[in-house]
Amino acid sequence: MWRVLGFCKEEVRSMIIGRYYADGSPVEEVNLRDKGRMFELEACIIKHPRRYPEYNVDYCSLAFCETKESAEEMMKGFLKEDGDWIKDIFCFYIYERVLGVRFERSEYMACWLYNETGQEIDKRLFPSYYSEDGFEGRSADEVRFKFGDIAELYDGDTVSLVHVLAPPREREFYVRRSEEDGAPYRGDISDDTYIILKDYPHYFGGHMHVDALSLFKPHFEIPKSAKKRLDNIWEGYQEDRRECYGDNPDDCQI
Repeated sequence: MWRVLGFCKEEVRSMIIGRYYADGSPVEEVNLRDKGRMFELEACIIKHPRRYPEYNVDYCSLAFCETKESAEEMMKGFLKEDGDWIKDIFCFYIYERVLGVRFERSEYMACWLYNETGQEIDKRLFPSYYSEDGFEGRSADEVRFKFGDIAELYDGDTVSLVHVLAPPREREFYVRRSEEDGAPYRGDISDDTYIILKDYPHYFGGHMHVDALSLFKPHFEIPKSAKKRLDNIWEGYQEDRRECYGDNPDDCQI
């Protein structure tokens, strides 16, 4: 696993990453100044049967390209094909990878998210490596879900229905903290998350923080049975809020 040791926002190629053994001793450090880039196009494919409240998905790498634009052109080309797998596309990701450095799937310099028709719906323009320098909050236009929305959560193997409780923090929070601290205050990839309610009928047992690039609008119509289950979970959450905050449940921050 790589960890960011230094990151200069003005010149991303000066970022230095380090790889460590389990005991914390260094394996090597790599300065990315002279490292090239490649752009990986990945497709997530729906597996049958596809029924709520949860269905299975798989993913595969389709191409490695020299630029993001060429990866987008490859994506558009695939979407023009007549294969049955095109009808089962869940989404696309384009990852900016570093040449000459081993990486895990979740390790990238930037990432763009596209829906099943190839429309860009979200992006992350800072490294996913461990860092305190990347996330500066989201503007209102960059928040895709709000409190109470029903969304699909993609976790790499399955897609399930969830309720959204809170979006990632807004940019104003980071501006305010920076002014209070007298120095830039930024988060990392773990801060660019939504809070969601998934499996349990009570908030305190079932809320999760999930990557902002893992939530989607439902791809299919939600059947009555699945909707009833979601409603029961939501009612349990609302009951918890009332028990904790009395007549003013809106005082609860999530």
